[in-house]
This record gives sequence, structure tokens and C-alpha cells, in this order.
Amino acid sequence: MIQQDHLQIFDLTLNVWAPLFIGNGGSYTKKEYLYNTRSGKVSFLDEQKFFTFLAKRGLIDRYTQFMLSEQSNLWAFLTKDCGVSDAELKTLTRYQIEVGDALDAEHSLKEIHAFQRDAQGRAYIPGSSIKGALRTAWLLQAVLADQSTGHSLAPRRATFPEENYVNKLRLRTLKDGSTASDAVNSIFRGIQVSDSLPIPDNCMMLAGKTDSATDGGTHSINLCRECAAPGTAIRFKLTLDQSVLKGRITKESLLEAIQQFDAYYEQTYSTHFTPPRGAVNLPQQPHLILGGGSGFFAKSLAYPYLGEKEGLRWTAEQMAQMFRKHGHERDIEKGVSPHTMKYARFRGRVYPYGYCGVNIL
Repeated sequence: MIQQDHLQIFDLTLNVWAPLFIGNGGSYTKKEYLYNTRSGKVSFLDEQKFFTFLAKRGLIDRYTQFMLSEQSNLWAFLTKDCGVSDAELKTLTRYQIEVGDALDAEHSLKEIHAFQRDAQGRAYIPGSSIKGALRTAWLLQAVLADQSTGHSLAPRRATFPEENYVNKLRLRTLKDGSTASDAVNSIFRGIQVSDSLPIPDNCMMLAGKTDSATDGGTHSINLCRECAAPGTAIRFKLTLDQSVLKGRITKESLLEAIQQFDAYYEQTYSTHFTPPRGAVNLPQQPHLILGGGSGFFAKSLAYPYLGEKEGLRWTAEQMAQMFRKHGHERDIEKGVSPHTMKYARFRGRVYPYGYCGVNIL
């Protein structure tokens, strides 16, 4: 830790235990990337260089025909049909990552959901993603410590009233003297998390998406995601401004909140599921769950706020409203809602998405 007056600056390391997906909202269709079956790598094109190359080689018309055809493997089209060498293709790509078993060239390729990258094309995780996960863990601890009763949420489009727990600073008040419910009074003003250092492309991979039911049965989804691979360490700077926090949030209290989040998630949610065949055994250490695929439970505080029984009923109603054909009206009978966990498939094993250990030094 570095102490600068009221600022405490820590190194925060996210240890990726399971494929971690932080999406940028974009995706690549089947015809927009190169899957080299010999190397087991998928490459993403520099579009400007690629189209300049097609024009110089007189391949624009053939490429147009490819895009309109049922053929979907761009690498096979360029190397086999057009005679372009792998060495030439390498000069046209921005980066490449490991495919694992997420793609199968013998069958239809899949849409790839893209990871967050900076202006230089380097993968990274925004600090807001980590701050959001820490906020959820801290709020869960605060809600569980709240001894008041009778909490309720409206049946539709209700939001958890987190302002009751975080807007404690009284830096701005209303005319009646009450604390204004806005970001000015949020205690989380005292926490800053930097964007991560770049993640090397050799630490990135593709992972398929599989839904697993409570009995361990699985259903694969026809898409895959660009993810940080298990075993990757991702580094951030965490700054605690004690002129704002005044000891109410510390390194130790954040680590305790992560541990409590982990225990509550296991006891209330994941214990209802039988691990699917091929599920990897993750470290038995406190962790956060974040990113795409981590699921509703990892991001919602309805269960701790309402209590397990009422939280189950309310969540089942929400799921049934949002996903009318997925049988969520039976979630109460199953004792858990949502009734599926999201798994990533990689190298023949399946991992629950987004499990990460956290070190703060």
C-alpha cells in the first residue's frame, strides 16, 4: 500500500479461475474472422488492410460472392479458393487467440461476442466492472447486517433501494433537511478503481456457452465469447479516499465483504445445482463473480434484501415476466430462481462464468 495523505493506494489483482467475459457490445459474425484449423487459432482482421489487399489482388468480386454464399469459413475461402498464404493473412490481422473447443470447422461456425479492448486493440477490464462487483459484495454485507424487517419490492420493474445504504455522506441536503439521494452523497465516491493493465492476447481464449439445470443437465448455446483464460492475473490500482470513507470502508472490510458474498452465493444459490459432467473444481477461496454469463443472482440483491423465501418468489415472478417460455413459473417448486447456471466450455471442461479471486496488497 502507498499512503498519500488521506489516500490509500493498493495493488488489486484479479485472479481468473474461470473464463471471464467483459463484453464491448460488439460481435463478429461467422464470416468476419479467420479460423485456422491447423493452428487452432482464431484471428481478427484489420478491416482497412484486408480490403486494400483484396483490391490489390483483384479479389473483390470473389469475396462478394463468398459473402452471399452459404460458405462460412473465411480462412478456408482465402487459403484454398484464393491461394492466399497464411503468412500473407498474418499481415492483415489485428490479433489472434486460442480457439480451444469453442469452434468446429466441420460444422457451422459461431458468432463471437467481443471482449473490451482499448484504442490500441489491447484487451483490458474497465475499473467500473471491478468497482461494480465490489459494490455488490459490500451492499450484500450491509443488507445482511440490516436488522430492520418488512422489506418489499414492487412486482414489476422494481429496483433495489441501494441509496438507503450508500448515500450516507450528507454533503447535499434537501430543503427539509433530509439527505439528497444522489451520487454526491454516495460513500462510494471514496473508492476508485483504475482500468486494468492490458491483458496479453496469449491469455485470451474463446469459450462456448452452456446452460446447466439444477439436475446437471446441459444445453449448449450457439455462440461463443472472447474471454480472459483461467490462470490469468489481471492488475488494477485501488484507491480508498479516507477523507470521504472515514474508515467505514477499508481494505479489510472489502475482503470481508467478498468472503461473505462468496458464502451467501454458495449457501443460497449454487448449492441447489448438481455440477454438470466435466465441471472443473475451483479453488475453495473467497471470490467475486463478474462479467457476462455470471447470471442474475451474482448481480441482484433481491434475495438478501427480501429474505430467501420472499426473494425466491419475487425473482421467479420477474423471470417469468421476462422469459415467458422458459418455465420460470415452476422455480418456486425447484427452490431456486433462476433455475439455470451459465457455464463456459474450454478444453473439454466446463467452468461457471466469471469466478475470480481477489488480492489487495
